[in-house]
Amino acid sequence: MYRTLMLMICLLLTLSGLSFATHDKALLYGGAGQGRVIFDGRLHASKGMVCNDCHSAIFATHKKALITMQNHFEDKACFVCHNGKRAFSDCDSCHRKFEAARTVVKLYGAASVVDSLINPHKAAVEKATGYSLEIVKSNAGKGLIDLADGKCDASLASASVETVAKGAKAAGRELDTTRLQLHAIQMDQVVFAVNPSNTVQSLTFPQLKDIHTGKITNWKQLGGADLQIKVVTDTLSSATRGLIKQAVLKNEEYLKETLAVNVATISDEVAKDPAAIGGLGAGFVKAGVVVVKTDKIERPLGLITVGPPSEKVRKVIEAYKAAIAR
Repeated sequence: MYRTLMLMICLLLTLSGLSFATHDKALLYGGAGQGRVIFDGRLHASKGMVCNDCHSAIFATHKKALITMQNHFEDKACFVCHNGKRAFSDCDSCHRKFEAARTVVKLYGAASVVDSLINPHKAAVEKATGYSLEIVKSNAGKGLIDLADGKCDASLASASVETVAKGAKAAGRELDTTRLQLHAIQMDQVVFAVNPSNTVQSLTFPQLKDIHTGKITNWKQLGGADLQIKVVTDTLSSATRGLIKQAVLKNEEYLKETLAVNVATISDEVAKDPAAIGGLGAGFVKAGVVVVKTDKIERPLGLITVGPPSEKVRKVIEAYKAAIAR
């Protein structure tokens, strides 16, 4: 009797084990009113699922002994459980839905574009397009190099293509700009910040030029305190620095003693030094500094592509414009 019982248990375990040996196969089933379906064992396994996810947790346990490996290859297999009485009316109770992989759009480059444009509207754009945005914040020149190397779908720019290309050159890479296209999304301003203790509150472009090229070295030359001027700029490959060089310095070189830092820390450097002045995007101005009055320097914030934008980049551009319009 004991031997007979043990043999029956072994037989049941064998049949049960066979019933779950489908993890590496694709099987065609009759769909029990749902049409004919294909069970893809490899797909289930790739999602981290094992047979008992359904056959133990969902299907009636006592039914397992009725399903053999042979049953899996026969039309009747589905009807062992889906018999019209015990069948689940909701297919999703067994056949779990896995979210399809979202299309990723890679945008690399200017920190000013990331902070002033991309991140504030990122959630709205992802919702509108159904895409996932992969953002890498560096600077416009570095972003353009990444675009040329095929690392991103579009680079983020805060100046013209020519100015951004000069930033890339400053980073050690000269690029062919003939096929590059800038897609402006919104306009921004570059401003100059000084320490609140500085009595010089307005500057002309010629004065700013002389400060940044080293011709004016002390604030007393402009009616201020007797302090050696400290010029703080964005990194060498940034579009902001390039735009100031183009629009204010008339392409003359910065004095060698400039302090080049990440654009996000320019305000911090100026706030702690009464002698400092820094040019930066308006969106990076923080409490603790004062913006001097001067002529307006406008610049575009947008995306650069090689040739016309791809369909997914075009949709992202349109979604950003729509988000801003709202």
